[in-house]
Amino acid sequence: MSRSRKGSKKANRKSQASSKPSANRKPLALSAEQVASAIAPIELPGDELGQLAAAMSQRHANVMRVRRDRVQAFRMNRDNGESQSDVPWYPLAVAIPADFRASRSIDFAAGEFYLQDAGSLLALAAAEAHTDSLSVQLVCDLCAAPGGKATGLLEAIGHDGFLLANEPIRSRVAPLAYNLSRTGSDRYAVSCEDPDALAEKLPGVFDTILIDAPCSGQALLSRGRQSKGAVNESMVATNAARQQRILTAAHKLLRPGGTIVYSTCTFAVAENEAQVDWMTRELQMQPSPVDALSDYQSSLTECGYRVWPHRDGCAGAFAARLDKPSDPESSDDAAEFAEAEFAEAPWLLRRGVLQSEQPLDSACDELIRSVLGTCSETETDGTSVLLRQRDWIAEAFCKGAPEWVKQDWTMGPEVAHRTGQTWKPSHACALRHTDDPFTANAGRIELDDAQAATYLAGGTVPTDRRGWQIVQHRGRPLGWVKADGRIGKNHLPTHARMQVTATNR
Repeated sequence: MSRSRKGSKKANRKSQASSKPSANRKPLALSAEQVASAIAPIELPGDELGQLAAAMSQRHANVMRVRRDRVQAFRMNRDNGESQSDVPWYPLAVAIPADFRASRSIDFAAGEFYLQDAGSLLALAAAEAHTDSLSVQLVCDLCAAPGGKATGLLEAIGHDGFLLANEPIRSRVAPLAYNLSRTGSDRYAVSCEDPDALAEKLPGVFDTILIDAPCSGQALLSRGRQSKGAVNESMVATNAARQQRILTAAHKLLRPGGTIVYSTCTFAVAENEAQVDWMTRELQMQPSPVDALSDYQSSLTECGYRVWPHRDGCAGAFAARLDKPSDPESSDDAAEFAEAEFAEAPWLLRRGVLQSEQPLDSACDELIRSVLGTCSETETDGTSVLLRQRDWIAEAFCKGAPEWVKQDWTMGPEVAHRTGQTWKPSHACALRHTDDPFTANAGRIELDDAQAATYLAGGTVPTDRRGWQIVQHRGRPLGWVKADGRIGKNHLPTHARMQVTATNR
């Protein structure tokens, strides 16, 4: 087994934790004086400082960011259809009922929701990911792992947009790819590039870029995931400098008229409002206020928003939204944009017809034909997908994906993998939407609640079918089995297995 494969398998074992609450760690407490220094020059009344300091050392429960077509059903099962939002700034979020172990439910395994702190949804709210405004857009999440925001963006772009989820740290790519696959979508690519390097490859391409920037992480103190050094001026200054480098790269990646959403999980003004001021001054970005977030507007900037632990029942977060001037003459990159095709054409003209340049391994090709009923040969009518083999992995990019996904620095939705000399369908392939043409012809086995729980724990399922079959629960795909006419042998990856203890909502 190659070293790279060993590393990937090791990372995969850890990927399940990325979408579940963090392990129990001891929260760290700060004094009111330390908090006041951390948020200066923002001033809070004396009693609020004490409340904030106390709230920063308390763990806050995660919420469920539910697929938009399932939000109402989750609320009806919980509270007889009351329609109020459980997270005021993001209407697709639902509080977890006290008697519901969300991460141990079949609904979670089926990708019905993503678990995250309510504060992290502020960035998605600033991007208006709960609306249809991102559909048909070319979107980049520049620092995407583990995927809490990237998966929200992927759901928001619908059937006509495309997402590049970039994560500079290689060890975090596997959890990101796993979480993206749980959405059931194929409209994404993953990259592992330094933002500067990515900006050299794709200048002026994206309509919207979200940057959840590396920061001092003061909001993570309550989860024991950060030290008291998070409030040190030196750490704040170091992170602020790194954030400006990332923002400069994001500005290069953004097309004229495009939007940057910038967010952090810290309270320091130097990493938040000061960065907004820097973007408007140095990058000539224009504030783009979000009316729906006016209740959370920062007192220091018109397009920046804050949620606080002591006020809003979350760990805390900052988000801002700014636009790049649409007039090329007002941009330092005017000449470059004037020569670029995408400066004069909508995104549809920035797509290329993808064609597989090299044939797949014959065994991989046979698996795709026999299991999925899909022809892997390139078509010439402009509707073909790109099927690409990367050593022991086969990927399938969606129809109409941008031409640049053919580059060797991108990774696509995985559809098959090789174990030794044997090709097998990949877990991510099974999770594709049931109406996905790529898996439409695959055999499927419907499981009841008890059978689904057994399967998710690693057990076999009864069936009279043979060969590779996708098992599903209430029409929602869960994974693969290989059947012999009597039972289906479980092929659910270890990192996706769980003991179901929660009643479905």
